[in-house]
Amino acid sequence: MKHSEATEQLFDQVIAYTPPEIKHEVEWSYQIADKIYAALRRKGLSQKEFARLVGTSEATVSKWIGGGHNFTIATLAKIEAALGEEVIRV
Repeated sequence: MKHSEATEQLFDQVIAYTPPEIKHEVEWSYQIADKIYAALRRKGLSQKEFARLVGTSEATVSKWIGGGHNFTIATLAKIEAALGEEVIRV
């Protein structure tokens, strides 16, 4: 078995045993990140400009749009207010 095949099998096993709630958390986090990134592109905002609007650092914005961030409701509200559009819908 090649190294890449073993790695792929291990990855598949990890995914198979990952609880559904964790899968949802990761999926939603990346979807939110994608929406933020798309909004920044549409509006022509840099990460630095957006960080200033939200009142945070450029490094934090970079983490947000990199995906995998566990957003709080307060943070999402700030993001939506700064963008002037929805990021999530409940």
